[in-house]
Amino acid sequence: MSTTRGTDTREAVLQVARRLFGERGYAAVTIREVAAQAGVSPALVMKIAGSKEQLYALATPAEPSPLLPDTPLEGMGELLVRRMLQRRDEDAAEPWLRAMYLLHDAPDRAAALADFRDRFLGRFPLEGDNVRHAEELACLMIGLAAGVRTIRLLDRGPDEEEAVVREYGALVQSVLARLVG
Repeated sequence: MSTTRGTDTREAVLQVARRLFGERGYAAVTIREVAAQAGVSPALVMKIAGSKEQLYALATPAEPSPLLPDTPLEGMGELLVRRMLQRRDEDAAEPWLRAMYLLHDAPDRAAALADFRDRFLGRFPLEGDNVRHAEELACLMIGLAAGVRTIRLLDRGPDEEEAVVREYGALVQSVLARLVG
């Protein structure tokens, strides 16, 4: 096997692993499943990674770039939805799903929840009614992520995708308006 082909195979395995771990979490993914979806043998996956734990470490994606702190609130709902659909189309990691699985598997759930709130909702003041509104935002985004990534809903042509961006973006925007209103 040439170096280029070996690198391509390694990247293909890591891409499949990244997607599966990101969609379903560590415990639900098997080496055999990664191998089957990457079109290689389980032995080759083990040769690349050494163990499922090491495969997870190698496949852990860098988080997509966060929104800049000065991103205007106006149009942010559509922006968040569009970025999620782009990550789906690029088969990139989906942080909203990944966060859900990391919270579920966390040994210290309270610390993981605090980290989630800080990383995903930290740009908003989380006090009073805003806590509820921030949690509504998280539920909307996690639900959309599950729908478009795990269940593969809303996976249609570009014309319908723009309708999804507009309509779902308006729902997200309505919650964002309550968060800062």
